[in-house]
Amino acid sequence: METTTETRNSSQRVSIGLLNDAVGKEIASSLQYIYFHVHFEDARYRYLSELMHRVAIAEMRHIELFAERILFLGGDVEMNPSFRTRPLVEPLEMLRLAMQLEQNTVASYNEAARIACEQKDAATRALFERAVAEEERHLDAFRAELQHLLDYGEHYLALQSVAASRREAEQMGHPVAVEQ
Repeated sequence: METTTETRNSSQRVSIGLLNDAVGKEIASSLQYIYFHVHFEDARYRYLSELMHRVAIAEMRHIELFAERILFLGGDVEMNPSFRTRPLVEPLEMLRLAMQLEQNTVASYNEAARIACEQKDAATRALFERAVAEEERHLDAFRAELQHLLDYGEHYLALQSVAASRREAEQMGHPVAVEQ
């Protein structure tokens, strides 16, 4: 029969495994989103670039929170991305992959929260539940941008590029003509 200490250690190992799996997903996702960010920036799609950058930073905060919990539980953090960055450069493909990553992460974290609850690890469960809420916000943002791109096509991207050019011109002190 397992002692209380053995049960606790077993539960901690389960939680550490769940958290390290999440760290791998977050590292890979943040790298993917930074890849998208620099490509959107290069294409002068400022809003999409900033969105990807903000989400990548949010994913990095998740890595930190998961890592802190792992260390609290007495484990070691495995800083290994769970997948390789995919070299996509078409905006539709980029947004579709971003949505897929967020959907998969939401499903994975919901399951991790359920398992953490079974292991009687309320803090890890709560951490995953908070992460799910944030991942769903990311998914919603990506879904909205994909829908804009589907509805307005290249015009949507062109407007982002023009807006970025105007902002840069204004920042350099150049007058910007406004069409009437």
